[in-house]
Amino acid sequence: MKKYSAISIVLSTFFILSSCSATQPSPLVEALLEQPSVNSRLILESAIGELLNSQPIKLADNVFLEKSTVIIGYQQSRNSRNNLLNGREIRQADSVSLLTKSGKCYLKHNRSEDIKLIGNISCRSIQNLSRIHIERCRRPNTGNTTGTPY
Repeated sequence: MKKYSAISIVLSTFFILSSCSATQPSPLVEALLEQPSVNSRLILESAIGELLNSQPIKLADNVFLEKSTVIIGYQQSRNSRNNLLNGREIRQADSVSLLTKSGKCYLKHNRSEDIKLIGNISCRSIQNLSRIHIERCRRPNTGNTTGTPY
């Protein structure tokens, strides 16, 4: 009798633990923009402004194309001689990361850890991009002697 109850406890524990790990949501992963455009940049500028509780932030044309995180610096108040005004708050730079999960794109304010779903843009996991690069590097030699990539 004790033998069966010990086995049932072990099996019950196994099933409970395996069901807990099966129901954990997949994490957000770093991402890059797939198809950058003026419209996608405007969407990102507005979303970052909302995350930072400010007006839209002006971004470079190549934002989120090579790195998943962008650092946002603040312009300090200066007088007519270009000296910092005394008594003004000097704000630290902020950073925002582009993330993806299940084909959807998100922005994360790294300081507050607020996350915002971003519609109408497409992004791809950096992990997927790394796999594509590795597979291209592993291709067999095709006899290409011109020095150009595959």
